[in-house]
Amino acid sequence: MDADKFDELNAAPRELQQRRSLALARHERENERKTFLGSLMEAERQADHLRTWIARQELHLNAEAHGELSRMLQWVYGELAALETMTQPSQLAELLRQQSLFPEVDGLADPLGDPPPLRPWGR
Repeated sequence: MDADKFDELNAAPRELQQRRSLALARHERENERKTFLGSLMEAERQADHLRTWIARQELHLNAEAHGELSRMLQWVYGELAALETMTQPSQLAELLRQQSLFPEVDGLADPLGDPPPLRPWGR
């Protein structure tokens, strides 16, 4: 068997292995996307809870009393500001760019779709 024929026979398994590697990387990225979305939703939920708590406290807080509560309220404002910064579109876009979760050109794309499983029919 000549070298060209040998290379041709080995090309298919190498290509399939490469496609499986891409599929695995796509799966991992999908999990990272879901984790990112979950943390974003949790941050927004936390910000909503803080806004509600602040509004309730401000109704009952008078300026001369409750020094500790006033200081806590200022601290909560800082926490809320940090959460709001994190969920701003410009900040989100930068985080997404850094983590490469939604790249403009997808280096993990496989034009042939996902490869067949290693063990079809569960064998």
